[in-house]
Amino acid sequence: MRLILATLVLLFAAACAKTEASKNVDGAAPQTPATGEAVDTNGEQGEVTIEEMRERSRAEIDEEACTTAGGVVRPEGLLGMYRCVKPYADAGKACRSSDDCGGKCLVTGDEATGEEATGACQANDSPFGCYAEIVDGKVANAICVD
Repeated sequence: MRLILATLVLLFAAACAKTEASKNVDGAAPQTPATGEAVDTNGEQGEVTIEEMRERSRAEIDEEACTTAGGVVRPEGLLGMYRCVKPYADAGKACRSSDDCGGKCLVTGDEATGEEATGACQANDSPFGCYAEIVDGKVANAICVD
C-alpha cells in the first residue's frame, strides 16, 4: 500500500512539474525540476529515465573516497539511486538510546511500542528499510523508509 501511495505521489509531482514547466513563456531559461525532467543544452525539456538517473547518481560519488572511509557504493531506496554507505564503528553494540550510538539505537526483538527495551546500534548510515528506534530505553514507533 505504501509503495502504491509513494508511486502516486511521484506521478502527481511529475505531472505538476510538467504543467509548470510548460508555462515558462517569459523567456527565462528553463530550470531542471527534481521530478526526472531534464533541460538539455538547447533549452529543450526531455524525459530522463530511471536508469540515467541511477548512472548520474553513481557518477557523482567519489568511489575511492567512499572505499577509503570504509564504505561501499550501492543502489539504495525504492528508486535504486547509488550512495556511499558507511558502517558505524559501534555497529551491533547494546544500547538504550541513540545517544549510545554513532547512528540509531534499533529494536532487535519483538518488543511493542512503549515497552522498555535494549537494542543494538545501527550497522551503517543507510536511511532505508523498516525499523523501530529505542528512545530513552523505550521502543518508539516503527517506520519504513523507501
